[in-house]
Amino acid sequence: MRPPLAGIGPREAFPEGFVPPDQDGGVRDAGKAMVTPLLTIAVLFFCFHLWRIGNVNITLSDALFMGVVLIELGLGRLNGTPFGTLTPIWLASLVLMLSGLFVGSYVNGDLLRWIIVAGQYLFSYMLLPMVLIRDIGTINRLIITLIIGMTAMESLGVLVYYTMDGFTQVNAIFGPDFITGGRRLGAMVGDANWNSAVIAMTLPFVIYAGVRRLIPAAAALACATMLMWALMLAASFTGFSAALLAVGVMAFLGRLRPSPKILLLAGILAVGLFASGYQMPDIFAKRVAPAFQSGDIEEAGTYDDRAELIAEAWGNAENTVIIGMGVDQFREFSPSGQPVHNMYMLELAEGGIVALMGWFGVVLSLTLIPFTRLRQHRLEASLSLAVIVVFQVFTMASPHMYARLWMVPVLLSLGTVLKAADASPFWAGRSSQSVTPPRAAWNKIHRNQVPRRR
Repeated sequence: MRPPLAGIGPREAFPEGFVPPDQDGGVRDAGKAMVTPLLTIAVLFFCFHLWRIGNVNITLSDALFMGVVLIELGLGRLNGTPFGTLTPIWLASLVLMLSGLFVGSYVNGDLLRWIIVAGQYLFSYMLLPMVLIRDIGTINRLIITLIIGMTAMESLGVLVYYTMDGFTQVNAIFGPDFITGGRRLGAMVGDANWNSAVIAMTLPFVIYAGVRRLIPAAAALACATMLMWALMLAASFTGFSAALLAVGVMAFLGRLRPSPKILLLAGILAVGLFASGYQMPDIFAKRVAPAFQSGDIEEAGTYDDRAELIAEAWGNAENTVIIGMGVDQFREFSPSGQPVHNMYMLELAEGGIVALMGWFGVVLSLTLIPFTRLRQHRLEASLSLAVIVVFQVFTMASPHMYARLWMVPVLLSLGTVLKAADASPFWAGRSSQSVTPPRAAWNKIHRNQVPRRR
């Protein structure tokens, strides 16, 4: 061993600016210890869109997620392939979409606006998967956190809805569109349609947590009841339809049947509601129920307005198929001053066929991940497909979808599929199949661990 240099202390032996290994280890341990709490708080408030900096689309949750990204980057632990072999396709599709939008913005639009929107998409679709798709134990804990956060937020919304009169006073306290002028519940999301979307994406998680016994059956039923109540107060035909479709997809693909305990609890709840004189919320009966009763979607809220915007975008498609208008330029083109509420038509209008192909690639990648694993991990894949169904329904009814509230549920559901094989007995939940190794496995373990007598 080489002897230490004479006259030089242990700290002076390191170059200037170099952190000794013992101190560096302490910093790394502190960084690792901060990751899970930061992620938990970020997921807890992922849909609190009203908690943002002014009009900038950066929320408290975003800041916490970015803190996790920086810590993981410093530790060298960022997951560069969150989607496994499909990661290159996912990233290539994202680059293709942003490239189409860049060309349109460079030729016809505002490059500064493209930089802002591209940064939002890269954060949501590239960086967020690198920190959210983790081991199955952490993912399942984050799912429980998501359910708690959503149920608490909607409970607050329902309480405020029935106890405070006047949406002006409510919005002055909680923020714009906590309750809209039409008495629809936006809650801390700040938009009734977006609120219905995150509720619809949360319901499959409640079913999953109940089936996996991550939460008690009674708690799952209570959470589902509160979420459905808030969903009716949000009064979104798209959101309510997406929720029913998601639950149906999960039940069908997951081959789920309610247990007698759930049926009993649901029966008791139904009797209690009937005895209390509970009636359908007025806003739901006025805005959503008629469309279901008549089967005429034109009676559902602002469907006509959205259809007109889609028709405008399609009518101008021949002028934007090669080079689009540029980011956020459709609102300048449309007499209504609104973006087209359809992601496919919006990409075609603002980024041309290149951006549209990129968006198709993103959506296709999302769907392929759970679909290809449906046989091996049926429950997790059905959860993911149910959440993605909601996401895809809203791509037909929303403008740019770079807000983190769209991607957090999608990524957590994908994480359950991608990491299902790593599940520990506790966090995987109870299984109807025995986990006891067969006799041949016990014999092999015995031979390897017990020395033979000579």
